[in-house]
Amino acid sequence: MAVGRTNATLIKAAAVIGLAGPVLVLLGAMGTKFGIIDWEMGFRTMTVKWASWAAMAGIATGLVALILAFKDIKRHWIAVAIALLVPALTLGGFMKLKADAAKLPPIHDVATDWTQPIGFSRQTMDARRGAANPIEADPIVPERAGPPWAGRRVAEINAETCPGAKPIMRELTPDQVAEAFENAGVLVLGRAPWKVEGVYESFWFGFKDDIVARIRPERTDIRSISRVGLSDLGANCARVTKIVKALGG
Repeated sequence: MAVGRTNATLIKAAAVIGLAGPVLVLLGAMGTKFGIIDWEMGFRTMTVKWASWAAMAGIATGLVALILAFKDIKRHWIAVAIALLVPALTLGGFMKLKADAAKLPPIHDVATDWTQPIGFSRQTMDARRGAANPIEADPIVPERAGPPWAGRRVAEINAETCPGAKPIMRELTPDQVAEAFENAGVLVLGRAPWKVEGVYESFWFGFKDDIVARIRPERTDIRSISRVGLSDLGANCARVTKIVKALGG
């Protein structure tokens, strides 16, 4: 028995609703990346909040579409699959992201030396003007992060959760450091015999992290810090670890 015209229209509408979540993520990401909207609107509101709501609504309408198309599923299976599976996968992605974030410390600053924190050039500080995250010598996790991290020194958390963030105990050339930066996806902005600086920009949302290396006769240290967001989901730890390994640390 064929599905009626009204039901067929409703099934197609459910498919459109099912695509709303991914579309909101795409618009939020590209809008943020190209400066059309700020990151809080693009990420926190459009992606985390609205797209999640759209995915939940999509699952509900997708189930309705499945019921409506049950007697003629062969004709409407593509629309039903879009209506149901796309929002389910979208919501599943958000749930995984939330679960991963819960396992990681809410930090966005990783360094191989917190006894003498590495500073950034005026060029980088100017580029960070207005950024949500300040560059501090001894950053503390804010109270809004909640237990067990709130109020703790980032230096202590680095030592516990990012063992790969360790100094390279030898002097390197700026060219060696710059090559390691570039291999980690970092755009090198400047280099001197004692320092190399760069910036990493994510493909999605265009989030920027500033990276600096300090070169001394006895050791080379790395620091990577995000401009926005309380948690970097482990990105700076992974980047510093990758650079340290590439440089023989």
